[in-house]
Amino acid sequence: MKRILATLVLAVLAFAAAQGVTIGVLAPLTGGAAGTGQAQKAGFELALEEINAAGGVLGQPLKIIIEDTKADPATGVAAFEKLMTEDNVEFIAGGYSSGVTLALVESFKTFQPIVSWIGGAVSGIGIDNFDGIEELLGQEEWFFHIHPWDYANTEASTAFQVYTGVDTVALLHEDGAFGGPGAAGAQALLEAAGMKVVLNEAFKSTLTGGTGDFRAAISKAAASGGEMLYWIAYDGDAQPLVSQVRELNYHPKYIFGAPPGWPSDFDKVPEAQCVTGMIGYLPNLPNPEAQAFLTSYQAMHGTAPDNYMAALAYANLWSYADAINAAGTTDQAAVIKALQEGTFRSPMGDWSFKPSIEALHQGFGAEMWFIFQFQNGVREIVWPVDISTSPLQTCP
Repeated sequence: MKRILATLVLAVLAFAAAQGVTIGVLAPLTGGAAGTGQAQKAGFELALEEINAAGGVLGQPLKIIIEDTKADPATGVAAFEKLMTEDNVEFIAGGYSSGVTLALVESFKTFQPIVSWIGGAVSGIGIDNFDGIEELLGQEEWFFHIHPWDYANTEASTAFQVYTGVDTVALLHEDGAFGGPGAAGAQALLEAAGMKVVLNEAFKSTLTGGTGDFRAAISKAAASGGEMLYWIAYDGDAQPLVSQVRELNYHPKYIFGAPPGWPSDFDKVPEAQCVTGMIGYLPNLPNPEAQAFLTSYQAMHGTAPDNYMAALAYANLWSYADAINAAGTTDQAAVIKALQEGTFRSPMGDWSFKPSIEALHQGFGAEMWFIFQFQNGVREIVWPVDISTSPLQTCP
């Protein structure tokens, strides 16, 4: 009987291997965050091509199914449940928007696939009476988070703002699950570093139904006299917000934007000049992994990557492929163990999952970030100084 059972188990594993592995991906391919979603898709496609050229996963070509969330919570939940109930995937990748991720918490807990997530960075650390994604999902064995948490983001941005020497900051933020907690964390860190936050003002993002008219909030920022204008919002807010800063003749010394991704066409618009932002990957990073990624990306897509989410998506899929191959099976416990113990490739260099303040499995932290500035249509690295490609400029 034991021999029969062992034979059946081997037969089932052989059948599963023959079917190949499919990973479900959630990304905002359309809607207000489509630029970031399409960047994610491009990164996944490049990793998929390379993985399959290297032998695939468990001896079969890896497959992915990408579902569009539109960066909308209800659409995201429906897309995830479709991957679970119709496509029967065991692994989930991708992710964007803290609002979408918060909406997915209960569905994730119901189905409990392995989720390796490159979006949804909101944490409640340092914020009273608020539980973010780190608190709600971080203790789940099957949940892996790759993107730095909000407090790591604000740690990096605060270090840059200290470097600029400004004393006063006007802080504007979208009023949702991304901007509200992010602004609270940013204010705490800025004030702890000795700067004065002279304004903390909310507005409605274009992603969540706003009109794109930010003039009321910008006027308050101008009246506050903040030397640094620091805004936290989404991709689609970048151009109208900065255009209206110019229109209203607000002249802060520095403009620092913190969207999760930048519009691909923003580099070339005149309003972008002197705007600074935080990013995890740029084509002019000097490390060899970044240059190899650039070469391969250009060969596949005919252009350079302009959104760091392409690099994170690439790292996301490769970590799954390497972990499942190391496990030698799609068994959940074995893949979780391989993800916990593995060291993985990325355009930013090797990385691994480690505990964060609340989460069991966190990928990148504040060390991933550097600051760029739009200078004459180019994203020049301006901080840290040891990797800078151009000196930081003040705004005229």
